[in-house]
Formats: sequence, structure tokens, C-alpha cells
Amino acid sequence: MKRTSVVLLALALAVPAAAATQGPSAQAVLKRIASEGGHKVLWDLWDQEEKFDQVMAGIESGEPTWLKVAVALKPFADGGPSLSIKYSVARVLPKAPERVLALTRQGFEVDDICTSPFLEPDPGVAEAYERETLKALAKVNDPSLAPIAAECAKQVRLPPM
Repeated sequence: MKRTSVVLLALALAVPAAAATQGPSAQAVLKRIASEGGHKVLWDLWDQEEKFDQVMAGIESGEPTWLKVAVALKPFADGGPSLSIKYSVARVLPKAPERVLALTRQGFEVDDICTSPFLEPDPGVAEAYERETLKALAKVNDPSLAPIAAECAKQVRLPPM
């Protein structure tokens, strides 16, 4: 079961990065936000499910410019879009914990990003995410992020079964 969980997590983390290349670039989204405003861009994307999903996949890639998109869109999001942005950022934790934790200085709260980012995961997916994320958080070297990483680790842990 462990191997299956890790494979499922690897697929879940790899697919968004590949999908990100098919939609708009992060620079294009940021340019639109600058010219049209974050509220308009976010809700236009939300109305076009495929493009919204492509932007979320871009954020999940963990690339710094895509994380800037998440920061730029977050203030205008509520409900479904807000949860999507938070979960997309949270899925970056196992790959780039310092990049994600640094977002707590840019409008994201620990509660926003230190969670299991799955609504109804297949068996083993949430557990694999927890293991990989806790390993990544334990390796955070930036002393200014260490307390945030410790708090994040507490929140990422799944409730005991």
C-alpha cells in the first residue's frame, strides 16, 4: 500500500506541472491582473472552467511566477475559487516548502496552506501527502520559516484513525 500511495501522490503532483504548459502563462495572467484588475481576471477564469483549471495547475507547479499569480488572485477569491487557490498552493508544500511558507508573508495564512488539500481522495493519497509534506517541512533550513514550518506540520497531520 505504501508504494501505491507514493505513486498516486507522485502522479497527482506531476500532472499539474505538465498541464500548466497548455494554458495561459503566469506572465500573461499577471499582465491581465495588472491591466484589468484581479477581481475581473479571477471571475473571468472561474467562468471558463478549463482556463481556471489550467491556472490552478500552473500554481500547483510551484514555479515562483505562478505562486505570484496565487498571491495576486487570493484577495479577490471567496468560496470555490478561494478553496481552489489554497489547495493548489498547499499541493506545492511537499515540493517547495520554503516557497510556500514564505507566502504567509504575502497574504496567505498557515490555515490556508497547511492542510490536506483533498476533498475525497482515493485511499492512501492523503496519507502519502502527509508523509511527503512532513518530510519536506522537517528539512526547512530558513530560520525565519522554522516556526511556521513547525506550526504547519501540526496542521498537516491527519487525525488519528
